Amino acid sequence: MNTPLQEHNRARFDAIAAGWDESPMRSGIATAVAAAIAEAVPLRLDWRALEYGCGTGLVGVQLLPHLGHLLATDLSPGMLAVLDQKARAAGLERIATRTLDLTQDRPPAERFDFIFTSMALHHIDDVAALLRAFAGLLVPGGWVALADLDAEDGSFHGPDSPGVAHQGFERAQIERWLEAAGFTSVRFRTAHTVEKDRDGEARQYPVFLATAQRPRSG
Repeated sequence: MNTPLQEHNRARFDAIAAGWDESPMRSGIATAVAAAIAEAVPLRLDWRALEYGCGTGLVGVQLLPHLGHLLATDLSPGMLAVLDQKARAAGLERIATRTLDLTQDRPPAERFDFIFTSMALHHIDDVAALLRAFAGLLVPGGWVALADLDAEDGSFHGPDSPGVAHQGFERAQIERWLEAAGFTSVRFRTAHTVEKDRDGEARQYPVFLATAQRPRSG
């Protein structure tokens, strides 16, 4: 059964999917995150990748030329419909879309060389459980890349955002969750910094990228 948080997020993202790509802030985050991933992860043209919380594919489409195949997944059918339309218009191959909520749905039968997510974790109640699911979907030696906000005071989204489960994250907590899920070689970098005006003051919100590997054995 879907939780109220999940239902809210599905309805909200379905409603705003058509105009999602019009935001310069979102496009800026996506471009920076994709570049940071390409620098931090040794992407290969024979890799099968899964993007979790792909939205309209702003990150995944940029990484597709470096991958063999991408399964782009999201809670929102509306977001995936926009991505499907973009992929058809651009003649993109090696990409498929699927609605997926790993907190509720049966995991895909496929196994992946690489799983990545951008600005989706703060919408997930139990991030530790999600990272365990990621580990189970990766082949031995597979990589994970997680981009999201550093811990902040709640002003990034503002007070009227009931679909937000976390006001960013402490990097040390992400590292503990990754290690508890069995990942090794955890690394962090700042992928981007978002600037927003809050009450006439320019506030900066760093976006981290965490990368890690599933061990090749054990």
